[in-house]
Amino acid sequence: MSNVSIGIILAIIAGIINGSFAAPTKYVKVWKWENIWSVWAAFGMVVFPWAVVFLTIPHPGEVYHGVATKSLLLMIGFGVGFGLAQVFFGLGVAAIGMALNFAIAIGISTVLGSLLPLLVLHRERIFTDQGAMLFLGVLLILVGIVGCALAGKMKEKHLEATDPRPRESAAVSMSFKAGLIICILAGLGSPLINFGLAFGAPLLARAAAQGVNPSSQANVIWAPLDSAAFIPYIIYCIYLWKRNNTARLFRAAGTGLNWFLGAIMGLLWLGSTVIYGAVSARLGDMGPILGWPLFMSAIIITSNVWGLATGEWKGSGSKALNTMLGSIFFLILGFAALAYAGRLG
Repeated sequence: MSNVSIGIILAIIAGIINGSFAAPTKYVKVWKWENIWSVWAAFGMVVFPWAVVFLTIPHPGEVYHGVATKSLLLMIGFGVGFGLAQVFFGLGVAAIGMALNFAIAIGISTVLGSLLPLLVLHRERIFTDQGAMLFLGVLLILVGIVGCALAGKMKEKHLEATDPRPRESAAVSMSFKAGLIICILAGLGSPLINFGLAFGAPLLARAAAQGVNPSSQANVIWAPLDSAAFIPYIIYCIYLWKRNNTARLFRAAGTGLNWFLGAIMGLLWLGSTVIYGAVSARLGDMGPILGWPLFMSAIIITSNVWGLATGEWKGSGSKALNTMLGSIFFLILGFAALAYAGRLG
């Protein structure tokens, strides 16, 4: 089996894992948004990334010490921006649901995370057959994104017409328009983690010089980038703890399972990121460009399956549901086009 085929399979696996990481929030009791998502952040952005570094990188200190300061600062900058995007992402899940939030935010992230590295790093491939197929795949994904947004609006109108009672999340209450803006902001910042991989060549080179396996080299990027992302994220959570008096809920009776669910969320999220790093390695210098949309497409499809399975579209009406399913079909077509683009390379 070729490296491209293995990379595509790994992208699907990583996407399924990432598309499932928020599902445990459906089973959290007593805690509010800022409780469960802060636990997820602590495990997923700090504990697990550094544990992976020390498990897979023989001499991590030598890797970071031998890299120019500006390269590390670039990763930190990407991380801070990504952390802000993750705040918006978590709020989006609470505001308009897991399925729709994933579709919009990650759809935008797919386009930006793939096309910008292509335009900056590989302009010579834009007018090739591979470049054309890549643009086709991104276009199909965009159609799917727009369809998902329309389906969400149809769902809201149908629910308001059939049952006008307020539908407030336990975490956050806002209009569909406000929730949509939140999702867009999350999508604009989410590809910064992929930019870390696309523009992290000095760190990857240092890891390679230390004899690190190519599938594990990206781990030297995730740890500093995710730790930087944790800073704005936890600051926002602390603000919410104080405003809502929810820090006390960490000690509430019957919430022991919540800590486990938060850790599982962090493990799934970081695990998918590590696998994505292996995907990029398999796809060579086009890894961040082809691997990212493959990864994102698999996430969107998986999260929509979770949304349907957990009743997010119950009572939404056949028109909204059919529009959502049709949009997923375009996302799958986009995934197929991108997979074929990978083979053309």
